[in-house]
Amino acid sequence: MGTATRGEGAAIYMPFGPFYRPGVPQRILVHVTGQSAEPVTALYGFQLSARLARESGGRLRALGREIFVQCGDGRPPAETGCPAGAPLEFAQHSRPSREPMWELEWTPPADARGPLELYVAVNAANGLGDQFGDRIFLNSFAVHPAGSLHFRQPFGGGGASPNGWIEIYGNGLTGEPRVTIGGREALVGYWGAGQINALLAADVPLGMQTLTVSMAGREPVSSPIWITATSPSLYTELPKASPGQTAVLYATGCGALTEPAEAEIRMHNRVIPAMAYRSPGMPGLCQFQFEIPDVEPNLYLLHACLGGRCNGQRLLFPVESKVNKSADADAGGTLGHVRFVVVEPAGAGDVEMDPRDVADPFL
Repeated sequence: MGTATRGEGAAIYMPFGPFYRPGVPQRILVHVTGQSAEPVTALYGFQLSARLARESGGRLRALGREIFVQCGDGRPPAETGCPAGAPLEFAQHSRPSREPMWELEWTPPADARGPLELYVAVNAANGLGDQFGDRIFLNSFAVHPAGSLHFRQPFGGGGASPNGWIEIYGNGLTGEPRVTIGGREALVGYWGAGQINALLAADVPLGMQTLTVSMAGREPVSSPIWITATSPSLYTELPKASPGQTAVLYATGCGALTEPAEAEIRMHNRVIPAMAYRSPGMPGLCQFQFEIPDVEPNLYLLHACLGGRCNGQRLLFPVESKVNKSADADAGGTLGHVRFVVVEPAGAGDVEMDPRDVADPFL
C-alpha cells in the first residue's frame, strides 16, 4: 500500500520564483523529488490544485496530452471555469509516466489579493504492477503577489540564493544602477534597457527579502524576492558522456559554497552521488561533477540537487554508448563557450575555464 509523506517529495518550479500577477498566465513545473522503492522501473503521477482558502485559486491548462484538467465533481471545466458547487480545478496525469516531471499553465484570478496556495500530491510507484513499495508525497506552496520588478536566474531557473546571479527586469531601468537585496549590496555585472544582472552577496539573509534598484535622479524601485540557501540553475548546453566517464555541469545558485560539497544528480530520478565546487575565478558560478552510471544510451531528464533543492528546469541529458578506456583518455567537448574535460577521477581543478567565456552567456 502507498504511504503518504507530507512536506517533501514534491516540488513546484516557477519562472520568477514564488510570485504571481493577477490574471497573468505563467508556466509551472511539477517535479517528483521523492524516490520510488524501485527507481529503475518506477512510474510517476501527480495532481495539483490552486486555492484561495476554499475558493478557486485560478485556472489550470494542460500543455500536452499527458495532463488533463477536471473540476471537483469530476467533469471538465467549462470555458468560464468550474461550477460554484465544485469551484476547484485539478490538473493530473492522464497516464503513468517514466519521467517525474510535468509542465502546465496556471492563470491566477484577475482579482486575486494576498497569498495563494498550490497543493500537489505525487506518487512514485514501483512500476511492477503490485501494491508494495509505492510512495505518495504531499506538499503545498505559498505564492505571493509580485512587485513591479521581475527576477529570475540565468539559464532559466526561478530562484535566488547567496552568491548567485539573477537577472532583474522592469520598466525604466536605465542608467547605472545600485542594487541591494535584503539590505546587502549586490554586485552589478551588467545593465541595459530594462535589464540588470546582479550577483547576490554571500551573506544575504534567507527567506522573504526586499530587492531595491536605485538610479540617479529617480525614486528607488522595490519588490519582494524569496531567497533560499541554494537554487541551482544549470547551463542548458549539456555535455555528452558515456557510462563510466565523469561529466561536468556548470551552474549558478550553489549558495555560499566555500568548499566542495556533496550533491546529487538525478537522471529520471535515479540518484547519483556528485560533488559541487565553486568555479575557480568565476564569481557566482559553480560546477557539478559526477560519474555516469551504467545506463542504456538515451536522453535522461536531468536534475542537479544541492542542499535539498534541485534546478527548476526541464533538461534532457544525452548518454551515449559506452566507450573503451583508450577512448576515455581523449574524451572531452565544448559546453557553449566553456571547455569541459572528461577525467578519471574528478577533481576541483579538472575544469579549464576562461573568465570571459564563462560569463558570456548571461553577462
